[in-house]
Amino acid sequence: MKLLLTILAPAVLALSGISGAAQAQSVNRPNVVLILADDLGYTDISPFGSEINTPNIAQLAAQGLSFTNYHTAANCAPARAMLLTGVDSHRNGVPNIPESIPSEQMAYDHYQGVLSDKVVTLASILQSNGYHTYMTGKWHLGHTPSLLPSARGFDRTIAMADAGADNWEQRIFLPIYDQANWYADGAPHTLPDDFYSSEYFIDKAIEFIDSNENSQQPFFAYIPFQAVHTPVQAPKEYSDRYAGVYDEGWSVMREKRRQAAIATGVIPA
Repeated sequence: MKLLLTILAPAVLALSGISGAAQAQSVNRPNVVLILADDLGYTDISPFGSEINTPNIAQLAAQGLSFTNYHTAANCAPARAMLLTGVDSHRNGVPNIPESIPSEQMAYDHYQGVLSDKVVTLASILQSNGYHTYMTGKWHLGHTPSLLPSARGFDRTIAMADAGADNWEQRIFLPIYDQANWYADGAPHTLPDDFYSSEYFIDKAIEFIDSNENSQQPFFAYIPFQAVHTPVQAPKEYSDRYAGVYDEGWSVMREKRRQAAIATGVIPA
């Protein structure tokens, strides 16, 4: 399941440290930050009944709109392809996770496992309408130069192109690859020694936005995180906060989540 948070406001951003100048845009052309949490469970955030403390997301939910009946594809690559194009996954080129598409299906048009050149991305539309466009995070819609985000409407990019990767090192979690494929503005990229995926994505997004802080053009920043996705890795300072919380087992936690979700009003009783 995917959770999509869209922030469509000129001054309310899910990033700290962004200068006021970069936010001072016309009301008619707002800055846009689009966050995608890959494989996040429906009740994995506090506004939807989670025991996990997510204060920034809770603030966004309180100040904005929550779409509790939003529909998309059921797994990661098709969901992100649909999100970026507004086109059904069976028509945009990514009907399933690319690594799992049978070879006999890949013989058909729109079943190649990469984003089709017959569809237009949201980034391309905004770019053609005067937006600065940035992407930092997991891509997984194609590896070749014509398929990377830098060729699909994004001015500046840091992209992990695979199904998933280690969140601390430049290595893949699936044994079918030798290492994770990272790209910066379309060129192969080597990660820094102090890398942790979530922090790195935010730091680079802020860097890209600040690079045009004196521009009168609005910006679109797409930040698809990867840490919630397998292999599920978090800094110890965060995981230690939940020591013992899940000792009651899956069934107990499931019922607690259900009751909390009912109490918040996101699911019926």
